[in-house]
Amino acid sequence: MLEKLKQLIFKGDEKGRSKNKTNRLMSFDMFYQLSYMSTIAAAGVPRDLIFERSAELQCTSAEYFKRVELSRKRLKYDYARACRAVGEPLKEEAVKGLLLRFSSSLISGEPEADFLTREAHARAEDYENEYGRSLEVLKMWTDAYVSLILAAVLVVVIGIVSTMIWKIETTLIIAMAFISVSSTVIGVWLIWLVSPKETMVLRWAGSKEQKLASKLFKPTLPIAVGVSAIFLLTGQNLGLAFLVVAAIVFPVGFIMTRDDKKVYKRDDEVGTFLRSLGGVCTALGTTVNSALGRLDLDAINVLRSSVKNLHTRLTAGIKSRLSWKVFIDETGSELAHRSVGMFYDAIEVGGSAGQAGRHAASFANRIALLRARRRTISGPFRWLCITMHTAVVVILVFITEVIVGFGSMITKAQDSMPTLSGAPSLSAMSSFNLSGLEIMHQMVLPLVLIFTIANAIVPSLAEGGSKFKILNNLGITAAISGLCLLILPALSSALFTSVSQM
Repeated sequence: MLEKLKQLIFKGDEKGRSKNKTNRLMSFDMFYQLSYMSTIAAAGVPRDLIFERSAELQCTSAEYFKRVELSRKRLKYDYARACRAVGEPLKEEAVKGLLLRFSSSLISGEPEADFLTREAHARAEDYENEYGRSLEVLKMWTDAYVSLILAAVLVVVIGIVSTMIWKIETTLIIAMAFISVSSTVIGVWLIWLVSPKETMVLRWAGSKEQKLASKLFKPTLPIAVGVSAIFLLTGQNLGLAFLVVAAIVFPVGFIMTRDDKKVYKRDDEVGTFLRSLGGVCTALGTTVNSALGRLDLDAINVLRSSVKNLHTRLTAGIKSRLSWKVFIDETGSELAHRSVGMFYDAIEVGGSAGQAGRHAASFANRIALLRARRRTISGPFRWLCITMHTAVVVILVFITEVIVGFGSMITKAQDSMPTLSGAPSLSAMSSFNLSGLEIMHQMVLPLVLIFTIANAIVPSLAEGGSKFKILNNLGITAAISGLCLLILPALSSALFTSVSQM
């Protein structure tokens, strides 16, 4: 029984838990974990309270501190031995190194506050460097993604034009389409791989926009799927289907895109607010509620209404933790959730409000500045993807329609020409592959669909934030694809009609 308990604590229970997701968020969560622990430790709380509070955090790295707590309570280890026992078998090098260093520090008798402050500062520097490297790689791969998509379209165009030169095998035509799809999928995967992994919005619906989008999303997805199925089964114009789907999904995405912009602005201000609030509390030697009353709330920009609501709730006698939770919900920001939680918990355990405000503000401001750098890359890339998608779909659809129309004219000319005995027919002198062209024409629609989805997903991956923003991009790319499928075939038909009348 004891061996099973040790295995559970030191190796962990991996069932039902996404290990890949854990590893992706580990860097971001480790930065938060150490910032939180150093803030709590600076309040001078006992060692067991530091570990208990750390184990209760809602982040991936807190799992390892839960194991430390379990080993102390169930196996009766001291904290130094528990940190070493939990850290030794770990494969995550960052967590393993932290726990082993923590164990050594505890054995040496170094104060927890000194160790955690030093580790938090080092982790902040490491995270900033990692984030900066990720942004540099992201910048290069956004350029590479554009090249991959253009190469994918070029392959298809070459396949279409080749049908005019020689009778290409069906297998080769399918292979060209497969290369285009593969290039697009690889491009999406690479952008996902190199993008910095972090949580920007709350995991639950907090702000008004998030609650509204959550309600609208439930019927939106089945309606969009149902409309698409109806158009496919009835054989109606699929360009119109794209437009209808765009009209259905765009509102949800638009709401969340606006909410994300507000969240970014709140994140830029939350650190300054916490630092000011902590400073006033320390200077006046008063409570948070009294300090809020002494602040000029009208001087606060983005968070003004939320801070005023917070002050009203605290003045009305509502529980402090509940009031702060509602404040976090109104911001809709995970950064606000973590930095405010850090500030509130430090005060709750008896720490200095000024010191807690500085620690929380340092964490919040550093993250906000890094995200501002990320937006300088993802913002232009989003509009580049939309512009490129327009050009790609126009080229793909228009060239296909023109060549199909040209092939139809050749067929009609061949059928209308009289056949002379002994004279070669028009088909004998032409190498136009009409059957291969028909296959390519049938593949255009799936390719347009793939490009529409890929160019909607990629900007959201590069930018981060709410996944609902994909619907905003999807609404735009689907509308572009739908208009191209409606207008370009008619334009091509009108072009050949005017040529035939000359």
